[in-house]
Amino acid sequence: MLKNQRQYSFNFGRVFFPNDEKNQIPEKILFQPLGNHVGNTVRLAKKWKKEGFSDKSEKRVVEAAKIHDMGKPQKFEIRGETKAGKFQKYIYSFRGHRFLAQSNDKWAEKLAIGHHDFSVHDICTATYELKKDEKYKDILTNEPLAYARELYILEMCDQIEAELACRIFEDEKQAESRTFMDFTIEKSSETTYFIDPWVFESIEPIELTFKSWVMQPSEDDKSQLDKCIKDNREEALGKTCDRIVKTWWQDKEGKPEESIIKTIELKPYPSRMENKNWNAQDFYCELGGFTPNPMQVEMFDAIYSQDLDKHPAILLKSSTGSGKFESVVFPALASNYRLILPLPARSLLEDQKQRIEKYLKEFSRLYRDREVSLVEDTGSKMYRWVYKKGEEIKPRTKNVRRHLYKGDIILTTIDKFLYRYFAFGDKQKSFTFPLRINQEKTLICFDEAHSYDEISFTNFHSLVKSLYEAGRSIVLMTATMPEEYLQRLDYLEIIDYIDNPEKYQSLNQFQQATLKQEYPNQKSFEWINNIERDSENPESFQNYFSQLVLAKWKKKPNCKLIVVVERVGDAVEIYRQVKSYLGANTDELGRFLFLYHGRIADQIRPRIYQELQKRDTDNLPYILITTRAIEVGCDLNSEILITEICPPENLIQRAGRCNRKGNIDNAEVIVIGNSIPEFANSLDELGWQNYQETLQSLKEFDTQKIAECISVSQQVDDYRVVELFSMLHDYVYNADLTCKHAHEKGLIITRSWTPSASLIYKEGSKESHTITVPLDRLIKHEENDFSNTYIYEICYNPETTRWDLQRDLGWGCAYSKDIVVEIHKNIDGACIYDGKQEYDYDEELGFVKLPGIFIKLKSHDFDEKLLCKQSDKKSAIITYTKSVKNETD
Repeated sequence: MLKNQRQYSFNFGRVFFPNDEKNQIPEKILFQPLGNHVGNTVRLAKKWKKEGFSDKSEKRVVEAAKIHDMGKPQKFEIRGETKAGKFQKYIYSFRGHRFLAQSNDKWAEKLAIGHHDFSVHDICTATYELKKDEKYKDILTNEPLAYARELYILEMCDQIEAELACRIFEDEKQAESRTFMDFTIEKSSETTYFIDPWVFESIEPIELTFKSWVMQPSEDDKSQLDKCIKDNREEALGKTCDRIVKTWWQDKEGKPEESIIKTIELKPYPSRMENKNWNAQDFYCELGGFTPNPMQVEMFDAIYSQDLDKHPAILLKSSTGSGKFESVVFPALASNYRLILPLPARSLLEDQKQRIEKYLKEFSRLYRDREVSLVEDTGSKMYRWVYKKGEEIKPRTKNVRRHLYKGDIILTTIDKFLYRYFAFGDKQKSFTFPLRINQEKTLICFDEAHSYDEISFTNFHSLVKSLYEAGRSIVLMTATMPEEYLQRLDYLEIIDYIDNPEKYQSLNQFQQATLKQEYPNQKSFEWINNIERDSENPESFQNYFSQLVLAKWKKKPNCKLIVVVERVGDAVEIYRQVKSYLGANTDELGRFLFLYHGRIADQIRPRIYQELQKRDTDNLPYILITTRAIEVGCDLNSEILITEICPPENLIQRAGRCNRKGNIDNAEVIVIGNSIPEFANSLDELGWQNYQETLQSLKEFDTQKIAECISVSQQVDDYRVVELFSMLHDYVYNADLTCKHAHEKGLIITRSWTPSASLIYKEGSKESHTITVPLDRLIKHEENDFSNTYIYEICYNPETTRWDLQRDLGWGCAYSKDIVVEIHKNIDGACIYDGKQEYDYDEELGFVKLPGIFIKLKSHDFDEKLLCKQSDKKSAIITYTKSVKNETD
């Protein structure tokens, strides 16, 4: 090529290697003209539903669509992706092109520049800069998420066009559905594609034309690539292919013939346009095969909507086992809401996941041409399941862990939901979470809303109130919420099937008549109050429980029996004694003796619960020895409940696992102990006295009388938690950059000022076992310094854009660290190694003892300081904020 020869711009919108990107010498490469891609994106933006736009926003989005890829010609290149010097596949890049977008419309220009990253940093910075312009100040003051919503529409038009182009040009890898997209695209015929949901103004099909240039490498081109392979320079394939393509383009003077032209129609799924209006009776029969009770009917009528004309803000009070869960899930599905279910503990997720999965499979049968999905998001576990025509199908995504809340139902914990609410996580696309949480068709339901106290209630209340003030659809569900908390939530509509006599009676009558519950809410009650637990000598307390369990089992060997204590150590010892006496934990039908607590590994606990629930469902006998990990949300129907004395709200929850279905004529609740452990107590002295008098007066378990004893100390919000929530909210939702530092620190306090670490046990090639433990439970003392214990932190890897970089624990703030403690089994089998005892791990019992990792240093300021000695020469001090309680101790 001559030095002064004219250079032709690389006007490519996308590049395709049709099912061939891994071939080192491709047979052909397709190039979509930039003008074709941009034209289709603009057409989709113009067709978007008008209700998705505010004043002049459609004009801004269309303008942004016209200019969003104007920088691509300057930034085009082809690369070869390699691993350890070996070629993996060809990729193309326009890296940095978005920053070259220009327009006289400042807002449209910001949209075009921001169209790829969709991060909280980019969106908050752009919104802040636009707010400084008087032209846009009022728009963003009245609707702080206006820029983010317009950017999302632009991104969706761009992504829909991209996925269609990939499918048409047979590049299936690129065509894999992106979780960032809110849409599912399916090919109906060579010229027709369905999309769900339909977000365009008219239901008429949208016609789009796709064009491409075809390059077929010459023999000389192939020889150049082959030489790279023969010379063992596979890392040079990308640059060589890039040079070949650019030479071809210049030789064609930027005007090769458009050899592929395809016109397609984009249509809505036919069944999605039927717009069937449901009532509670019909939908419950179709989806669940049962008749709804009065509470479920009232909740269906309060939530169900096809026209976005309802934004429910409800606090539902109803007893355990009354069907609260279905009362929200069913109307949410009928309304096509995205339902987010934050639960107070991870231990509840497995039970709820099984129930949701059953309903989603049935729901996918009702709408047979539609994919429905369930997302589980707990931090340690992130996954997205997809169902169609009643069966689970493989998700069409590259990474099933990267779900971005793309689901019909999202099952998560309150901690992780707060994390997502404030856009923490992978930096790219991080603002997808706040946006989807705040979409019109999102319903957020907080089950077991009574389970929060102190810091967790402060955050919980701040979260609920901010969602309420933003006009979001929210439901809180509880059986035992203290009056003090109810008063602070007085802005919610209360639907009460506990304290409202008329509603309580209607629900009770329904259960007796329709569900054939012969013995609803019936169980005898006994309080054995002469048993004391001596913290120095707990053996007698543990022995008493074991003997009582065995006596009840001997008397009723085919019963279902649950034992609940407050401490993991007590549960483990009672389990050991009962198992030793019975000689086994299995019978001819499988396991019947179960131990279940929060320090059993995350990998094992769901399997235990599944086995337990199957025996319960099949009405087979079992003994469950557990802690409060089983207290809420678990659907069990035991005949006998033996529990250590606990606060009234906890007792009601535990008793809800006994005669739950009202079909047991001689159910028993037995309470043991003369005092509530201090760490578990919610009662003051007067409340404890009242509670004792109530328990002593009962011969039958009386939920209402016990509920009258529920009381909590006056909730005093930690001002630092309130301030931190406010700062994060102002940054993410109001683009207040003065609060950006709080977000950059990664600091979010959910339940306690004490951060946690992941504790992992490894034994050779066996599956690793993991739990999460607060750092203050890992303080060293004489009996917990074990061998082969290692500590490190996981950091953000900019190359993979994931948190997968491992390094030694460093000094600094613990909140910004993902701390991991690993315990390894001694390879040589020795019990003593390096002068330290080997950690005694039994997966059946869980992490009974916790290893000592840190030395707690004296501190006179607001921070706790923990010293970690990793070796004789290496140590680190990490800090975290003291709780208010500790400061005043």
